Amino acid sequence: MRKRILSLCLSAVILVGAGAVCGTAARATETAGEGATNTETAQIEEDVTNDQAPTDAAGNVISPETAKAIDNADLGVTMITGETEAEEENSDTASAADEALQTPSADETEMNKSTIGAAFDSSYQFVSEDSIVYLTEAAAVKSEPFDDAEDIASLEKYSSINLTGTNDLTYWEVRVGGRIGYLDSSVITRDPAEIESLKEDDARKEENEAQSKQEQEEILVEKTSEAKEDWAQAVKDERRSELANQTRSLNWNGPVLSRSKGSVYGPSGKETYYNLNMSGCVRNMNRRGYYYDVWVRNDGCKMFGDYIMCAANLGVHPFGSLVECSLGTCIVVDTGGFAAGNPNQLDIAVTW
Repeated sequence: MRKRILSLCLSAVILVGAGAVCGTAARATETAGEGATNTETAQIEEDVTNDQAPTDAAGNVISPETAKAIDNADLGVTMITGETEAEEENSDTASAADEALQTPSADETEMNKSTIGAAFDSSYQFVSEDSIVYLTEAAAVKSEPFDDAEDIASLEKYSSINLTGTNDLTYWEVRVGGRIGYLDSSVITRDPAEIESLKEDDARKEENEAQSKQEQEEILVEKTSEAKEDWAQAVKDERRSELANQTRSLNWNGPVLSRSKGSVYGPSGKETYYNLNMSGCVRNMNRRGYYYDVWVRNDGCKMFGDYIMCAANLGVHPFGSLVECSLGTCIVVDTGGFAAGNPNQLDIAVTW
């Protein structure tokens, strides 16, 4: 716009200047015709002679007065043009100053988005409200109504909070700790009864989880017990296998009682053997609190648990006593007439 104004001014100046030149030239001609001095006439003639006289665009010689008038007109145009350029420069300076005044400072640029956001972002448009609401889930209060905004507070499930603004978008405006924040509206309820219902549901859920946990613990205990029993049985079976193949005491290097050797002296004294039904002896031991399996070792020894059944002097070896013999460890389950004559004798129960 400024360039168009300048162009119009220059055109007007040129027209005025041309008119002035023409008028001056006419007056100069008249003056020259009426009152030109001999000196001026001589100068013109000299210029014409020397081919230095000023001419117009058509090549016609013009008088000194006309030439001077043209020079003065050119000077006027130059002055007007200078003034126009100065005005344009001043105008640019003023515009720069205006722009400097209109440019916001760093502090103004750093204005809180929530302060100016309402004017440009519908996320900040809220219908004013002042009520207490409740949270159906734990949630974070945001500094701005966006998912990626900074968390300014964390609220637990069932917390109450002051609702200050609502809209049709995800985040609603709340006040927490004296500060405005934004909370996901999907976790907000206005109904205290809903909160009570949720609490009851949570209580039932916790009860069910506790019951389920107890059942799982009972199952674990049962499985652990079964595992222990299986392990014990495995150990027992392994032990039984070892005992089944045993033929002598592991702590005795002397003679061993056998079918062919009907009497020997073992680690505890004289040993003999007998083959009778031991069921009565077993029942007698059960009444005394001894409960073991009854079985037969591979070499024919009658076993009560891990021990060979034997008869002994009960005054020396009472019922249930463990006594070492040449065949292994015995358990006293019976007695006999031999005990009176030889109190250290053992009579070994076998299938021979």
